Amino acid sequence: MHKPSSGQPAGLDTWDETRAAATYSATDCALFVGDAIDSLAKVPDGSINTVVTSPPYWAVRDYGHDGQLGLEAEVDDYVDRLVKIFREVHRSLADDGSVWLNIGDSYFGKTITVNGRPPRTGWKRNKQLTLVPFRVALALQEDGWWVRNTAVWHKTNAMPASMRDRLTNCWEPVFLLTKSDRYYFDLDSIRVPHKTSDEVERKRAEAGNAKGKAQDRPELRQWLNSPRHRATIDGIKEVERRPNAPEAVELAGYLRGALKEKKKSIGWVAEQLGLPFERTRHYFRTDKIGSRLPPPEVWEQLKELLDLDTQYDEAMAVEIGDNVFRNHPKGRNPGDVLRIPVAASSSNHFAVMPRQLAEFALKATLPQNGSCLDPFMGSGTSGRVTRQLGGRFVGVDVNADYMTEYLVDSGIISPDTETLW
Repeated sequence: MHKPSSGQPAGLDTWDETRAAATYSATDCALFVGDAIDSLAKVPDGSINTVVTSPPYWAVRDYGHDGQLGLEAEVDDYVDRLVKIFREVHRSLADDGSVWLNIGDSYFGKTITVNGRPPRTGWKRNKQLTLVPFRVALALQEDGWWVRNTAVWHKTNAMPASMRDRLTNCWEPVFLLTKSDRYYFDLDSIRVPHKTSDEVERKRAEAGNAKGKAQDRPELRQWLNSPRHRATIDGIKEVERRPNAPEAVELAGYLRGALKEKKKSIGWVAEQLGLPFERTRHYFRTDKIGSRLPPPEVWEQLKELLDLDTQYDEAMAVEIGDNVFRNHPKGRNPGDVLRIPVAASSSNHFAVMPRQLAEFALKATLPQNGSCLDPFMGSGTSGRVTRQLGGRFVGVDVNADYMTEYLVDSGIISPDTETLW
């Protein structure tokens, strides 16, 4: 995963091209009215940093537009359409980009009979949960996407159900999809306060009343007493750290310079180290996705092989430290259960993405001055949050009324403006 970068985000150099192709554009937004695939085809390759979207769910609601997504007779047709749309999303997404896909489920409501009775097997039976979100996720995975998370959007104010033979639906999945296994993700921006302080954990450890593997091993008792210390259960009480290590790309540039001066190849280095070429080349890659810091022992070998000076000696120095788990100073990982209330409907849209959900997603995956795409923008929550965070928004929808409502509500145009489309 990438740390936030201060460099120029992908797509900034083609932003004028994106705006020129849009149905309507402003300084920080480009809106396309039309079919998702046709509209996305106008977005330049690799120009989008993140996607936050929630497409129409299958067999749930009729938005009154010919050819709309979600009214397919068969769920397989719905899944196929989404996969094709997301191929265009994949093309337009930067290599280190990501997608937050919220998609809800539905129930099969038809009565299908075989010899007058419901079929014994298969999911096409009345009252069956269709598992559409997971069919979509698996299809996208097969089509080349990485599925990194299935976050649970817990609807804290979900509507009660009148059914007496099942539980009320109060959650929906939100899939985090990526284009590769290395991508931009700013975890620090979404961390939450720790539930237990370091002081409490220290007191637990010092109490020293742990048993089990620590029985008759007093030196381990304080390590095993606290839940957060149980990774040390085998007595690993010291670890190596390089707290001042530079960014991998910075060191790679330095190593490349030394390699050039030595007039040697990466293949030669790999041979001397006795390591696979593919592993060795990562130490010389100057892109964030592929660059890696060499382990301490490899660094020492590289110093000798390439006759390196002392420029990075202090930064690459290894210190031995206590393997006590401490709270991260910026908070803990929030986990994959997002407790967010359902948003109120707009005048034209019944299913509005909650602002809090969009904020959570965008804080983690929208780089500074980056761009967010929503190929099913609807009421435009993702667009509003993107622009308020200082980013650029690309929105697509077949319904021109949604676009007009978004532009008016966002203050981009006056309510008195004549129809734009």
